[in-house]
Amino acid sequence: MLEIASQMIVCLLLAALLGFIIGYLLCKATCNDDLGCDSEETHDTHSESQHTTEVSGEPDESSAMDPGIAPQRLDEPRNGQKDNLSRIKGIGVKIEETLNDEGIYHFDQIANWDEENVKWIDTNVGFPGRIKREKWIEQAEALAAGEETEFSKRVGAGEVSTSKKSQ
Repeated sequence: MLEIASQMIVCLLLAALLGFIIGYLLCKATCNDDLGCDSEETHDTHSESQHTTEVSGEPDESSAMDPGIAPQRLDEPRNGQKDNLSRIKGIGVKIEETLNDEGIYHFDQIANWDEENVKWIDTNVGFPGRIKREKWIEQAEALAAGEETEFSKRVGAGEVSTSKKSQ
């Protein structure tokens, strides 16, 4: 009986150790080393280094090892007017600010993303899976064409708290 109990304890300890190792490896795989998981300072430096010129779909030299191709990014919004990206379901004020930091200001920029651009955004900006799951590109296509979505109508009516700028 004692032998069975000790074998069970050993198995449980091995399972826990294996769980920690797998969790650590998965965290390392999804956490972008360039940005760091918790470092805002590193993110700000990374973002600023990418805004010197407009990029037209070529990979950033500093992220050559990252998968995907950087989408078209701008130094500033066209005509000084950015689109309200929070009209896309899944993009709140914080994510909009992050996208703006990366030079994404307009619906048509998001509407023109291809698979490689989505990979780049997932890896470098940190929204793994959200773009596809929440259909950002489809919504952006409609909004860029001047159409409204059910969600954008709710944002326009002030019914969506996550799309309101904090006072």
